[in-house]
Amino acid sequence: MVILAPDAIILAGGRGSRLGGVDKAELVVRGERLVDRVVAAAREAGVGQIIVVSPERSGLDGCTLVTESPRLGGPLVALSAGVHPTTAGSVLLLSCDLVNPAEVVERLLAEEWPPAGAQAIVLRDPNGREQWLAGRYETNALRAGICAAEEAGELVGRPLRHAFRAITVRCVDAPADVVADIDTPEDFARTMTEETSMSNPTHLPPEALEAWLRAAAEELGLDPAEISIGTVLDLARDVAHGVARPAAPLTTFLLGLAYGRAESGESLEYLAAALTRRAADWGDAAN
Repeated sequence: MVILAPDAIILAGGRGSRLGGVDKAELVVRGERLVDRVVAAAREAGVGQIIVVSPERSGLDGCTLVTESPRLGGPLVALSAGVHPTTAGSVLLLSCDLVNPAEVVERLLAEEWPPAGAQAIVLRDPNGREQWLAGRYETNALRAGICAAEEAGELVGRPLRHAFRAITVRCVDAPADVVADIDTPEDFARTMTEETSMSNPTHLPPEALEAWLRAAAEELGLDPAEISIGTVLDLARDVAHGVARPAAPLTTFLLGLAYGRAESGESLEYLAAALTRRAADWGDAAN
């Protein structure tokens, strides 16, 4: 039996409420928008039609762009809109905020299809949670699941799992980094920090850090004796913990700027302590 390539449905709408209203599809990782990275992963895997459920969005040439109705009606409404244009026997259902979409697609397509005794293959994270937006589904079963959910009540505002209650799913365990997505500012900060670590894997030992301080201070015409490495690194650690990791380098820059402009003789330690207190208050307010 010849199994035709699946279509791909990418959910790229939503309110981004856990990201403070940010359009997560437009976030940039490794120099590309998240949505573009998922589209590229699907295209490179040789899928058929690529259907993106999204408001009007530029740069999605070659994709079928659909919008759910009502707009921002929730993931189940978006899924219903995404399934409508496909004629393929199966679909890859993907979230636009996957950190490693190519690995997700590769793992799904590596599994035998159709799965014995099941109508879907879904990746499962190490905590045992099914990642519904990292799965492959029989299209007819998915449509039937959506219809069943609609018969039980309107689709607006209801979670995706209501569409999968009538579908027999085979779960495939996957590492956390494979199924990682970006739902919160902390997720985005962690992703960006990991990207920085991957592209800059060198870690300076203490003696090399002292040497770099002397070299950098000389280049800038500063006295290295006036700069406490421990104070700066402690501040960066506290801000990364209390606010977010990307805030750490920004805050240390602000510390240096304030120290250079200090008119009343505030010490580096004094200014760093003030910022540490502010970071602690920030973390408490967020919780």
